[in-house]
Amino acid sequence: MDEPNLKQSKNDRLSRKEDQRLREALREAYARDFPNPERHGCPGTPTLQKLARRKMFPNAQEVVSHISHCSPCSKELTELIRQHKSRQWVYRIAAVVLIGMGIAAWASWRIMHSRGTHIQEPSPIVKTSPEPVPEAPVPVPPSAQEQKSTEVQAVLLDLRLRGVSRGPSAKAEGEDLDLPNGRIRLTIYLPIGSEEGEYEVRITGRRKEVLATAKGVASMKNHIDVLSVEFNTSGFPPGKYNLAFRQAGWGWSEYPVKLK
Repeated sequence: MDEPNLKQSKNDRLSRKEDQRLREALREAYARDFPNPERHGCPGTPTLQKLARRKMFPNAQEVVSHISHCSPCSKELTELIRQHKSRQWVYRIAAVVLIGMGIAAWASWRIMHSRGTHIQEPSPIVKTSPEPVPEAPVPVPPSAQEQKSTEVQAVLLDLRLRGVSRGPSAKAEGEDLDLPNGRIRLTIYLPIGSEEGEYEVRITGRRKEVLATAKGVASMKNHIDVLSVEFNTSGFPPGKYNLAFRQAGWGWSEYPVKLK
């Protein structure tokens, strides 16, 4: 006995339009077959609105069971779902329109505020007669004293064997250190035990008046704490002074110096 052919051709299937008509016919029959004119046990419009918006609530299963046997609730729920979908579609269109307006406004603002390229026209060429060149003055050679004051003299002070003084104001003992007159690049070998870091250096007179100040950073070079600063002692008369330095948080350490 031949088995029936279970395969269906495309011509045996319902078209999309026919399927939609069948769904509408079933929906209309379902809405007529369960009349409830007095609306006994109906959950009410607010509850049906929650169900149309796909919102969960405690007795949702009971409401669904009631709607399946109540044509008025079924009709109302169908209308609420249609209204909800219509509002969502309107909201989506409004959102797209607002986004498009925002993009258009931003593009207009960028175009209005963008700086265009401006090519400056060259200024007209005006020919003028050349001005007479004044004769250069004959240079006068500077004196020996002026040459000495303008040159930077390198001076080294080795304080390693003089110890380091700690306290508000301490003065080291020993012979006076010699300093030349003029611009000085002073390199100081700090006493043993000194630390690296920023230092303040100054030259004071006999009455402790500050005559010159400088700042420098001490660093370790060949196991020696080296501090370099620059002074200008061109206006100082020859005599005895004090060279003092300190690190932040420490007192001054003073050393007698003699300016030639």
